[in-house]
Amino acid sequence: MTAYLRAILGPDPRTAGAPAARARRRRIPLVLCAALAWLAFVVLQRVLSGRAWWWQLPELVPPLAFAAVPVVLLAAVLVARRARRAAAVAALASLALGGGLSGINLAALWHRPAPAPAGAIKVFSWNTWYWDQPAGRAMPPPTGTPPPDLAAFYRHLRAQDADVLLLQEYVYFGPDSRPIRVNDLDRLRQEFPGYHLAVASEMVTLSRFPIVLQRGIEGAPAPAGSSWPEFHRVKTLRTDVRAGDRVVSFYNAHIDSPVASGSLSRAQHEARAANLRALAADIRANPQPALLAGDFNTSPAMGLLRLVPERMADATPALGSLYPATWDERLPLWRIDWAYTSPELAVHEYRLVRSGGLSDHSGQRLVVSLGR
Repeated sequence: MTAYLRAILGPDPRTAGAPAARARRRRIPLVLCAALAWLAFVVLQRVLSGRAWWWQLPELVPPLAFAAVPVVLLAAVLVARRARRAAAVAALASLALGGGLSGINLAALWHRPAPAPAGAIKVFSWNTWYWDQPAGRAMPPPTGTPPPDLAAFYRHLRAQDADVLLLQEYVYFGPDSRPIRVNDLDRLRQEFPGYHLAVASEMVTLSRFPIVLQRGIEGAPAPAGSSWPEFHRVKTLRTDVRAGDRVVSFYNAHIDSPVASGSLSRAQHEARAANLRALAADIRANPQPALLAGDFNTSPAMGLLRLVPERMADATPALGSLYPATWDERLPLWRIDWAYTSPELAVHEYRLVRSGGLSDHSGQRLVVSLGR
C-alpha cells in the first residue's frame, strides 16, 4: 500500500531533498578550495623558487600577493557557511609561510637609523634604462611621454650629490636586441669633475674617492656568436676605493632578467644563478668592508636571493616605506633593486628616488659610515 500511495502522491516532501542536501555537504566549499590551492602554491614557491628553472613564470607574481591573498581569503571565510574553520586555518598557514615573501617592510614601523656622522659616505645606485638612449627601450614609454632629455639625465645624476654612484645599463640596444657599447666617458668626466671612473660590461661606477682596484666579476659564459661577450659574462663591477684610511669595496650589480627575448628558459635561469654565485664567491673572499647594490631582477619572493652571502645584511629596515617597490615606476608592484652592507658599515639613511620618467627603475640612495 505504501508503494502504491507513493506512486500516486509522489515522494514525501520532508525527505525528498535529503539526497541533494547530502550531495551538497559532500562538495568542498569554494572558499576552502581557494584557501587550499593558495596554500599549495605558497608551499611550491618556497620549495621550487630559485631551484627549478621551470618555476620562473609563477615567480613573477607580484610579491604583495603573498600577504594580500590570505587576507582576502580570511575575509571570505567570515561570510562562508561551511568549512569556515578549515579554510581559516589554510589561509593563516599560507600567510605564515608566505608573508616573508611579500616584500612588506614591517621594520619601517619601528626602525630608526642612527644619525650619520661627519664623513659618512653617500651612495646612489640606479638602473638608468639604457643610459640616455631615446629609442630601443625594452618597453615603450607611456603615450605622450617625450624622449629622455640628456641634460635632464645628467641633472638627475648630479642632484643626488653622491660620493659613489653605481649605475647599470650603460648600454644601448639595437632593434635586434643586440647590446651596443656606450662611450660617454668624456661627458661623464665633464659632468663629474674630480671623480674617478670604473667601467666593466654595462656597469659604470663613479667615485669621489681614489680607486685602488677595479674588476668585472665573471659568471655565466657568453652565448656563442656574441658580438660583446663581456656583456653576458660580467654582471657585477667591483670597485675598491680608499675612503680616509680604509678601503671599501663597492659591488655594482645587474643580474640577468628572468625573461630574455620575451621568453623564459633554463639557460637564462642558470645564467642568473651563475652570476650571483660568482658575486657571492668574490664577497666571501674579500676581507674589506663592502657595499653591494644594484638591479638584481629578483623580487622578495624569488629564491635566488638565497645566494647572497650571509655576510651581507639587507639594508631594507632603514627604508621608511612599508612596501618598497622599485619597478616599474608606472605600476610599482615589484622590488627588484637591492642594497646590502657588510657588518663594518652602518646604514644611516636609505630611500628610494623616483626617476621622473628617465627610467623605469627608482634609484637607491644610501648614507653609510665605517665603524671603528
